[in-house]
Amino acid sequence: MAITDLTPGFSDPVRDAAVSFRIILDAMARPGEVKSLPVVAPVPAPLNAAAVCVALSLLDSDTPYWLAPDLRNDRIIGHLSFHTGAPFEPDYKKAQFAFFPVEDLATVMQDLSIGTDEYPDRSATAVALVAGFGATGGVRLTGPGIETANDLSPVGVTPAGWKALERNSILFPLGVDILFAGPESLAAIPRSTRLTELEA
Repeated sequence: MAITDLTPGFSDPVRDAAVSFRIILDAMARPGEVKSLPVVAPVPAPLNAAAVCVALSLLDSDTPYWLAPDLRNDRIIGHLSFHTGAPFEPDYKKAQFAFFPVEDLATVMQDLSIGTDEYPDRSATAVALVAGFGATGGVRLTGPGIETANDLSPVGVTPAGWKALERNSILFPLGVDILFAGPESLAAIPRSTRLTELEA
């Protein structure tokens, strides 16, 4: 693929990556709060805007990433390689970042790296693509960064997906951090967050 065929990245790479990075950090520090994206970048299908911002802000040559088959094509792999230098990892068990449709959450969470007792920070980050965030159902979150409780309802999470996240939280300080990436916003559930399912 020629470089001229690649989708452009951030219009101001340094500034936009820094702004996006701060939003992602704020989402991780305030679990369950949906954060609007203050910057945008062209989106190569079938990714969405938040997933692209996460990739352009957090991936580099030392962070192998995995794309689910439904999100994977040569254009996207070339796009991320050109703009971030990050290597595509075909085995998601070895990836530091995993991008996938939210419907696959339960399956993918089974085998992502949860870190080790010596190096819990070597765990993977899961980036689940969602259609948006609903107003009912979902989960109630408690834990660090939450004053009392926050409710979060990413569209498309299956009951098995919520069970996988509940199991993940029990592993703390090990476990996977989760980012829900939507068309215009994102939210996070760090591994330190406790979950209680809500009725729809």
